[in-house]
Amino acid sequence: MFTWRHLLWLVICAGMVFMIVRYYNKKGPGLSKVLTSALVVAVASEITKVMGVIELVPSSSGELLRPYLPLNHLPLHFCSIQVVLIAVAKLTGNAKRRETLLAFMAPTCVLGGSFALLMPSIFTTTISVEQAFTSPMSYQFFIYHSMIIALGLIITLSGEIDWSMKHFRNTTLVVFLLAFASIYLNSMFASPTYVDGKLVSVDFWTNFFFTYQNPLGIKITELWQWYLYLVIIALLATLLLYIFYLLLIRRKSVDDTREE
Repeated sequence: MFTWRHLLWLVICAGMVFMIVRYYNKKGPGLSKVLTSALVVAVASEITKVMGVIELVPSSSGELLRPYLPLNHLPLHFCSIQVVLIAVAKLTGNAKRRETLLAFMAPTCVLGGSFALLMPSIFTTTISVEQAFTSPMSYQFFIYHSMIIALGLIITLSGEIDWSMKHFRNTTLVVFLLAFASIYLNSMFASPTYVDGKLVSVDFWTNFFFTYQNPLGIKITELWQWYLYLVIIALLATLLLYIFYLLLIRRKSVDDTREE
């Protein structure tokens, strides 16, 4: 993290986000068309990821080979879930449902995509840092997350949402529910070892929503430290979401005042 390759990618991603948002401001293609383009990019990105990481693995007997997608690449990360949300926001005919989805997507795309770029898990799960500009998976990762950041910013600029603290409360609640559900998922996909019916170790685990292991690699040796870690990320998420929505609500208030 924060090697020269990573930093160069951050500069490239910032440039991509800037150009996409600038194009939207100048050309004004409409949010519906933006969602269509985002959906195409998201689906292509997911297909590229699956085809890029899937492995042909032998059975225990060695007689058969079967394709296998490593569990940590399942579309259960926060940013991967955006693929479904983009599709629903694009296809739904219910205006209220669309606004609720867009109000949820705006901060989660911007904040989630930004954290993903700052702490790219791809360098610890899929490729090495040295492959940052040689592996197709690296391009898939950085382009996709740049796209969802730009999409989140465009949603805030679209004028389609009547921003209120209700959106903050709903988004915070959903984020907490998803994070709590990820504890179940991470346990389900883990590979525990039992001796005489007693759990002695866990050799593999997923880390959806970063609820199992912090992205900074800080070692946790006591259960209370993990509880403290959860409290910290919950407070951080709440604070960032509050600031995000507060800025949008204040901007809306200023715009309404000018119109009067």
